[in-house]
Amino acid sequence: SFRFIEDNKMEFPSTTDFLEAFGIEPVEEDPGMAYCRYVKQSSDGLQELDISFSAVAESFQVVLRCGGRELVTVSSEMVRLIELRRDHSGSRVHVVFDVRDGASEVVVTLEPDLHCHWWTLRR
Repeated sequence: SFRFIEDNKMEFPSTTDFLEAFGIEPVEEDPGMAYCRYVKQSSDGLQELDISFSAVAESFQVVLRCGGRELVTVSSEMVRLIELRRDHSGSRVHVVFDVRDGASEVVVTLEPDLHCHWWTLRR
């Protein structure tokens, strides 16, 4: 069950979708900004992925921490679509951005291991 905001400008999953797909609930939420933040620990507890998005700001952020220290932060606006994927190879959040003259996407893997692949390519 996807939600849309601003005349179908951005498609994003509900908190129920995250709970059903990954078994996680938001650690922070602001309904006025259509903002949700989720934190997922690695199976060994050493790494942590912190993902958040705001449908009003059309933004998506990923923070990678290791041993409690922030290693990487990546953020972008112009989100068009956020979808949740779960299959035999694991569970992922796939994000597509609206960029002029190119393509930009991110795939954040939550299971079996934490991983983030973010790319922007010119056409």
